[in-house]
Amino acid sequence: MVFDIFSKRAWRQGGAANDVYQYEEIPDRVRRQLVLLFEREIGTPTYDEDDDASEFYAAVCRILREEYGAFHLLDLVGMPEGHRSHSRPGFYELSNFFLREKNIHSCLDVIEICARHFSNLRKNGACATLNTRLREGGVGFQVESGLAIRVDHQLVHSEVIKPTLNLLSATGFEGANDEFLHAHKKYRNGDYKGALLEGAKAFESVLKIILRKHGQDVTERDTASALLNKFFGLNLLPIYLEKQLNDLKSLLQGGAPNVRNKEAAHGQGEEVREVPEYLAAYGLHQTASAILLIVKAYEAAR
Repeated sequence: MVFDIFSKRAWRQGGAANDVYQYEEIPDRVRRQLVLLFEREIGTPTYDEDDDASEFYAAVCRILREEYGAFHLLDLVGMPEGHRSHSRPGFYELSNFFLREKNIHSCLDVIEICARHFSNLRKNGACATLNTRLREGGVGFQVESGLAIRVDHQLVHSEVIKPTLNLLSATGFEGANDEFLHAHKKYRNGDYKGALLEGAKAFESVLKIILRKHGQDVTERDTASALLNKFFGLNLLPIYLEKQLNDLKSLLQGGAPNVRNKEAAHGQGEEVREVPEYLAAYGLHQTASAILLIVKAYEAAR
């Protein structure tokens, strides 16, 4: 639970409320708040390290050590060996790494893993509190479906991205969901070309899934344009929307798949072609909008 204490209200009234997000760091205050949240919701390890909380923190440390190629997480933040001895080693190592690490991506690794554990424990309130703490601190990331996602465009996120994630989490769309989440992970890590490629894969996977559910013949060689032609042939939307269907078809064929084809999929020649962040964001948002419309049309016709 998050309390609206006096100092927060006074701060807002003084005109200091955040009106933009930043994506480079997590303030120390927010880090401490999250460590306290982890401790409260996941548990405080006992001295003998023989309980669920202790096992969880130790497991997270093992995962991150291997991923980062380090024998100890505190090696990565320059913490002297003499300060590492502790009666609760897993919690001590993870929390001090999280409090000291400068790279926001590494901090988001810790946040994602703990947020997924909240979901496993069915602590939805803890996930909501985590996102509130990030938002209060002006951090431009929120955790959805166990993944940290940039929230540059709050309206797009709440009206397009989140509903798309909810729809793709349904049975039968697991592959597309994984690709869509992977696209956002690449976007978060600055791999904008990879984000477009994964977003387009998710879009095409959704089309293939729906077409196959309707008994249509789909091959791996079908392009996005061919898949769209087959989809529109299903007449899943009302006939009076024929003009809008044609406009939508042009938009989709000239949008996400086209951005992908022009910027990411074709040969680069001698010049290394970079995809800018704003183009990747546009491509992902457009892809999400297309997926949302297509899946909702499919659901409505069932």
